[in-house]
Amino acid sequence: MRLLVGLHHLELGGSQLNAVDLAVAARHRGHDVVVFAVYNGQPGPLAEMVRAAGLPLVLVRHSRAIQGLLPVRQAVARTLWRVAVRERIQLVHAYEFPLSLDSFYGPHLRLGIPLVCTIYGQFVPRWLPRYPPVIVGARKVADMVAPLRPKPPALIEPPVNTDTNAPGLIDGAEFRRAHGLGTHIVVGVVSRLEPTTKYDGIELAIGAMQLLDDPRIQLVVTGDGPSFSALNTSAARVNSALGRRAVIMIGSLIDPRPAYAAADIALGVGGSALRAMAFAKPLIVLGTKNFAKLLTPSTAQEFLVGGFGGFWDPGSSDFDPRPLAGLIRELADRPGLRSELGAFGRQLILDRFSLNAASVTLEDIYASAVAQAYPRSQRLWEAARVAVYRTGSEALPDTAKDWLRPMVRPLLHSPGRT
Repeated sequence: MRLLVGLHHLELGGSQLNAVDLAVAARHRGHDVVVFAVYNGQPGPLAEMVRAAGLPLVLVRHSRAIQGLLPVRQAVARTLWRVAVRERIQLVHAYEFPLSLDSFYGPHLRLGIPLVCTIYGQFVPRWLPRYPPVIVGARKVADMVAPLRPKPPALIEPPVNTDTNAPGLIDGAEFRRAHGLGTHIVVGVVSRLEPTTKYDGIELAIGAMQLLDDPRIQLVVTGDGPSFSALNTSAARVNSALGRRAVIMIGSLIDPRPAYAAADIALGVGGSALRAMAFAKPLIVLGTKNFAKLLTPSTAQEFLVGGFGGFWDPGSSDFDPRPLAGLIRELADRPGLRSELGAFGRQLILDRFSLNAASVTLEDIYASAVAQAYPRSQRLWEAARVAVYRTGSEALPDTAKDWLRPMVRPLLHSPGRT
């Protein structure tokens, strides 16, 4: 099968890394894979990672704003269509909803090429096209979304390559030397620094370091993103107050595995949390506002159902780093517990999150999607429904094709599959 795998941007993050891992796994299973990505500014380190993996990469530069009446970036949709034609693509797999919409209004609407969408966030928008298969990363999300779609979403928990992410494979000592960490107890965060799901937890961790005021412990944040400046300011403020480097902001690494290997305690959300577990690090799961919970045999089921993240209890204080500080102190004081919980997390990854098992499930989803027919009338009606839902109209017009044509005329007058 000839696959086009679409990344919604090229900054290092869990969704993008999972997409690349699964694309490489699909190639190993005999498929021809082309990677497509949207970027704004510079392509970023993920582009080099894709090329290093030997996958063809097609880039299109575009602002992130959704422009016009339709929830689609016309330039991105047109480029996707042209790539699909040129590469004789048989299926498009788009990650996250901006690129899923571009793919729907591009190669799917125009050519009828099957589309699979993966949404690794905590919700799937109601206005997302309903009939293309949707993959989510947590059972709780799948259960919430199932009543809104003709077919329940598929569940593929964020996979981890346990061959390349493993204890002893990467030497964390060089990372420690390079950043002057010495023999400190390193609390490590490896994450894209963005405001919706990551900022709160990392800001809480920075606050916990000030509250702990323990010279044995350093917080090391590896990653970049739109929240870097704000978090760096918070880190500088705490370091100034404590008179030492309690919080170290590393920035982005093309290969973040040395940061995982160097940590004694891991803080994380989603795919980053899972990769820390693969390195046998004890894990404190972060979330929004004050959420922080230790992964243990008794809490594991909560995260297996709800995903490796959490939400703030609105009955608690607006900002309270004390519970997180207490968890960090307990792990810092108990090396035996760190070892025990690290081994538990590693085994959980091996049992539940292997890349090979995820790639087998994904191949079945691809086969099912390709076997379906997608008549033009179905595609048009769904395009109209999405547009109406996004623009707040009360009901679909009587003639969806006539109503939709002025907005998507270029997509309706081209040769292609019916």
